[in-house]
Amino acid sequence: MILKRIKAESVIYYTALILFFVLHLYRLTAPPNGYHKWRESDTAAVTLNYIQDKLSFSNPRTNELGTSPDRVAMELPLYCYAGAKLGRFTGDNHIALHLLSVLAGLGGLVFLFHIVKLLFDRFTASLAVWAMAFSPLYFYYSFKMMPDILMLGLGLAGVYLFLFFIRKKSWPGFAVSAVCLAVSACLKPLILSIYLPLFYLVWQKGDKRIRSLIFFALYTILTLLPLAGWIRYSGWLSDRTGAVFDFYHYLDNLFLKKIFIQWPFELWVGWLLVPAFIWGLYRLVKNRRAGFFLVWMLASLVAVVLVARYSRHHDYYSLIFIPPLAIITGYGLKQFYTCGNWRRTVTIILIILAPFGAFFRVKERFGEMETFYTVRNAADENIPRGDKVIVEDNTRGAVRLYELNRRGWYIRDRNDLSHIEQFVTEGAKYIVLEEPLEKSGVVLRKYFSDCAVRLGTLYCYPLKEALLNRSEP
Repeated sequence: MILKRIKAESVIYYTALILFFVLHLYRLTAPPNGYHKWRESDTAAVTLNYIQDKLSFSNPRTNELGTSPDRVAMELPLYCYAGAKLGRFTGDNHIALHLLSVLAGLGGLVFLFHIVKLLFDRFTASLAVWAMAFSPLYFYYSFKMMPDILMLGLGLAGVYLFLFFIRKKSWPGFAVSAVCLAVSACLKPLILSIYLPLFYLVWQKGDKRIRSLIFFALYTILTLLPLAGWIRYSGWLSDRTGAVFDFYHYLDNLFLKKIFIQWPFELWVGWLLVPAFIWGLYRLVKNRRAGFFLVWMLASLVAVVLVARYSRHHDYYSLIFIPPLAIITGYGLKQFYTCGNWRRTVTIILIILAPFGAFFRVKERFGEMETFYTVRNAADENIPRGDKVIVEDNTRGAVRLYELNRRGWYIRDRNDLSHIEQFVTEGAKYIVLEEPLEKSGVVLRKYFSDCAVRLGTLYCYPLKEALLNRSEP
């Protein structure tokens, strides 16, 4: 019986990791596309600028001149910089960033396994890994060229090493845990919501509570100092602190519906595994083992609500919810399985169907990408590398500027004369439009030639010669 259990644990765990990796080979070379492609474009632009302009780590730069003339105020650019280093070997094909996301996703699963193994047992740990691997939200963002999965993976590494320190009094574990959580917080401070459940655990499990709390205070300081230093250096988040204090303005019915009804079952757990989550939560409460996980969920909820201004539209902010929900779901699956009879059969069916449920839930989030390289290749042929461009506001302009691989500005309205004049004065030489210039009225035609160069589906117009000469320094 023990041999069978060991085999079942190993099969579930390693199958989850292998299947997760294999499925994420889908569109491994894909450029930014689909849901939140503007965020992917910003990230990919920073990575490409590291390669093309040989920038230092501490000076990341996007293509938007209005926001980053020299250095963009952004999260610690570890993901972008690592992607740039790897990209020197993989080439200009987006493999590097996709591969980093997949590997970070795998790392998060491995550390979740070890966390649950410390809290419960290997069988529950393997089922929790399966639940998180095929959580639709976790599954999807492990495809995307964004740092959020790396943030979560490093955060889970910090949690595991902290638990290991509590159990084994391993000081190297304490130090590495602080480093992992500090770097994770520099990627996304939302991970700091983990302080509350860790504080709960220290208070509950510490041998000598006062001494344990002193060490936890030291741990908190060590993890916060790098974040404070990066914010001070880069200016990141300095313009967003007010949104935290005004969060109640954004608690509309739609947002509350998302975080309490839609996202928990549709995106965080997945509809197929909801019965296991409910059963696991019930059993944990009944066995008086739910405290740590309930506090973890509460802390995540508080963090997402505090940044409601942004998290209402950006579901990747809520990735921090997934680990505790996956652990509860894994616990529920184990309780189902060990009951035997028909419940074991139901558990096996749910496990088998979970990957399909995750894939089909997110498949519509992938967008078209056939024109990306057509536009970029045409831009390389017709627009000199150092020339600046104006583009229309297509999801904040980041998408179009990255597609062109040119620096410049974006306009929200074709008739916004003051901005156009300013950009021309600052060196804009081309405007790239989605429709012909004839449809823009007289304003843009005042500045740009009527002779268009086609960039795939786009129209590129150079600045009129007289204005071009006038704009030269």
